[in-house]
Amino acid sequence: MTSYYGGHGPMLNGVLWAQVVVCMFFVSLRLYTRSRILHSIGADDYLVLLALIIYSSFVSAGTEFGVGRLFADVGNPDAYFKAVEMEVYAQVSGILLIGVGKCAVGIFLLRIIRNKIQKWAIWTFLAGTVGITLFAGVVVVVQCDPVESTWDKRIDGYCWIDFSKVGLTVGSWFVVADFFFAIFPWFVIWELNMKRKEKITVACGLSLGIFAGICGIVRTVALDSLNADEFIYDTVDMLIWSATESTATIMCSSIPVLRPLYVRFRYGSKGDSSTGGSSYNLKKYGNHSSKNGTGTGANAGPSHQTVIAYGANASDESILRDTKNMNDAGGIRRTDEISISYGEV
Repeated sequence: MTSYYGGHGPMLNGVLWAQVVVCMFFVSLRLYTRSRILHSIGADDYLVLLALIIYSSFVSAGTEFGVGRLFADVGNPDAYFKAVEMEVYAQVSGILLIGVGKCAVGIFLLRIIRNKIQKWAIWTFLAGTVGITLFAGVVVVVQCDPVESTWDKRIDGYCWIDFSKVGLTVGSWFVVADFFFAIFPWFVIWELNMKRKEKITVACGLSLGIFAGICGIVRTVALDSLNADEFIYDTVDMLIWSATESTATIMCSSIPVLRPLYVRFRYGSKGDSSTGGSSYNLKKYGNHSSKNGTGTGANAGPSHQTVIAYGANASDESILRDTKNMNDAGGIRRTDEISISYGEV
């Protein structure tokens, strides 16, 4: 098979696969932290990376047919329109990639939030993101009838929708979602019983998604190239920024998860966020003492106390607490204490 690789193709491939390597590094650290320290691995930990690899694979396949080159430089119409087809598939996977990335951030926030109103706010954005992602992914392919005329303009067909306008709407929603997920944690963290310094540190870590929002703005502006005459040449910037937005999402959403790993590296095993298995000890979330200040029960004889620590999303909650020293004051503790006090008969 004749290769039409050239133009901006090598640069495009280099940038995309370099970002894949960066994402693999962050996801590997994230998986290690969740499996070895937090003991909780979720599908969101590797779904975004998988989507990025699929997206990059379609783009790379397209460069073999001329993506990144002018029509005159490709010379072969069959190869040119095959390149357009590969890019259409890349756009579908790119939309799914970005949507999955936003959902991964939302799912992470759901794990650490307990307020029902706040949960509903996140679920609303998640539902909107899923709906608009699926809609846009389908429209990319079926925007023209017959479907083949979407990428091969030699085929007579009718396009019932202008995808550049759909893309602008979708891109705008993704940007809004990025900024929502970046700003929302401040309202959540500020309600927690933590030191002010800890609140700012954790909230800033959870708000790094604002950089993904900035990338999303640049990508949305680049959508004008969808109507360009030299489609596979002029859309190179859009292809790069689509991957960059997702890379930023992966990196920014991974940094808060890596906090326990940083603590272990800096402070050793004393800073671990887990005591083994799926349970752990957290610092007190409130005052459990009685009115007379002598304990949780009446003044009686011996007592028996059972402390239950939860694993499920509690492992994600442990990311928020002061992990430097398990015995320091000012952190967060969530335990259920069952105290049985009894006196002598």
